[in-house]
Amino acid sequence: MIGDETRASAKAEQEYELHHHDPRTGTWGDRHEIRTCLHTLGVESASLHQLPTEITHFTGRSVELEKAIAILQAQGEGDPTLLTISGTAGVGKSAFAIHVAHCIKHDLSEIQFYANLRGTENQPLEPQEVLSSFLQALGVGYPMASASLAEQQSIYQLMLSGRRVLMVLDNARDAAQVQPLVPDSPTCTAIVTSRQRLELPGTTLELEPLPPAEALELLQKIGDVPPELTAAEQLVTLCGRLPLALKITGGTLCNQAQPPENYADRLADERQKLEQLQSSYLGVRASFAVSYAQQEKAIARLLRLIGLLVRPNLTAALVAALLECNLEAASKILSALVRSGLLEPAESGCFWLHDLIRLFAKEQLARGESAEMRRIVRLRASYWYCETAGLLALVFDLTDQSPVPLEKQAFSQRDDELLRAVLSWFDREKLNLLAALEWANQTQAWETVVKLAQSLTRWFDLRHDWKNWEQTHRLALEASRKLSDRHAEAQILNSLGNAYFRQDHRKKAREHYEKSLSLLRELGDRYQESQTLTNLGILYRQEGDDEKAIALWQTALKGFPAHSAAAHQLELWLQASQGIDLDEMQPDIEVGDRSSRLAIQQIIAGCAIGAIALLVVLVFLIRGI
Repeated sequence: MIGDETRASAKAEQEYELHHHDPRTGTWGDRHEIRTCLHTLGVESASLHQLPTEITHFTGRSVELEKAIAILQAQGEGDPTLLTISGTAGVGKSAFAIHVAHCIKHDLSEIQFYANLRGTENQPLEPQEVLSSFLQALGVGYPMASASLAEQQSIYQLMLSGRRVLMVLDNARDAAQVQPLVPDSPTCTAIVTSRQRLELPGTTLELEPLPPAEALELLQKIGDVPPELTAAEQLVTLCGRLPLALKITGGTLCNQAQPPENYADRLADERQKLEQLQSSYLGVRASFAVSYAQQEKAIARLLRLIGLLVRPNLTAALVAALLECNLEAASKILSALVRSGLLEPAESGCFWLHDLIRLFAKEQLARGESAEMRRIVRLRASYWYCETAGLLALVFDLTDQSPVPLEKQAFSQRDDELLRAVLSWFDREKLNLLAALEWANQTQAWETVVKLAQSLTRWFDLRHDWKNWEQTHRLALEASRKLSDRHAEAQILNSLGNAYFRQDHRKKAREHYEKSLSLLRELGDRYQESQTLTNLGILYRQEGDDEKAIALWQTALKGFPAHSAAAHQLELWLQASQGIDLDEMQPDIEVGDRSSRLAIQQIIAGCAIGAIALLVVLVFLIRGI
């Protein structure tokens, strides 16, 4: 019997979870609106088939292609098959890897993973981030998908063992970034691309610029340039026979409808200027500069403004916010950039650009936009990210009234897919969301700081991102005080208490819970006070002070609506963990009325003392008589 009670107690404690204050009112919103938003943003729930679409106008490389396919189809007996493709920037490594993957994917159709590791950016993806997304695609729950790197690797390798897996790890920084991601099963095949020669097992294939004939063929396909023209050969040479530069040049020629001879002259002038400046990546840089100079104002401006974003994941909705235009105009601008070879379509409705093009865009940003205009546009981005995150975070309202952890609740398949898609968007936009909050703070947009931080709380919790949770909410706490918004301050204090609790900083957690309680009592918010009391009770329970914990939970129970999910779960938890008979619980004063309770206690004590005094007087009177 005792063993059963102990197991029930442990089970109940394990399933109970911290309360998050929700600043919003109402239910979790219109699912259709959220799905529409996700579709507009090009977000889908994680899939087992992630290869980008086949490369349009892929040209040449027949020798390298034949060699790569032979390497990848020569299945090893004990080790996975691994091919690393290296080469200079703009040489076409990503396009080659994706094309090769499509050539062999029919033999590896069970799982096809793809990740752009962003190794050439200031903040490359960490292996844990990539593993988390792969694990979610494999159906692993949120806690395991957000576990330590070693734990992630263990379950990852176990789930891929013996399965036919094709994986493309694009744009790697170094071997350390790649090694945790490569499956160790001989049934798995991985293709890695990097500008560096990586110290990895398997075979390395280094790509060189295209041969002149193949470069001419590519330019003719994209730009409709007759290969017999002298200008065509000149353009190929000026582009360094690099596929990226040729694609930009061909796209611009086709889009602008101008004579190749004129374009070649401009490209030669630009390259000469760059050589004098000793610039790097001459072929690609010169192609970009000429193409940029010939774009319409709105298109050129968007290219500059892209340089503001920490990690550009472009959608029509974001572009409309940056340029203050409608969605139709934003879509037309994006289409024009794709035709010019400056943008690549990614998922449905989403676009990305080569890191070199982004580098050049940042250079143009510094020249073409004033500091004040950059500040204004950053603020527009902050507003957009705040609004979008606020809408998508409504999905978490599924658990608003329940302290049961999200990953342990049962949802319909469609709702589960919706949750996964929302988490995918937050993961994808992580750096932009953090930057947006910082920009809002710098421009003293305090309301945006508070709202955005609150929209990120549940995502931080699910991803175990305690550090960013704490940092963003410290900014939000200061912002709430700037606004003199005491309710928001109380909510942020509770959230910070949760963040400190997660990090086992108990003293800080207690201090923040108590400050939150003080404000909520003054404001008379009984429900959120009960939530914070419950959190404080969990803290005391963890510290081994069951008496305080139970007293807090009993008080908290009175503040929840009688038939609410929160009250029901707390009742079950109290019964399971301590065997409390709720019918025998003493009635409590309403939550938040501590001063009234103290006054009543003082009155009762005073009455008792008075009664005793009166009794003594009566005794003396009787004796005197």
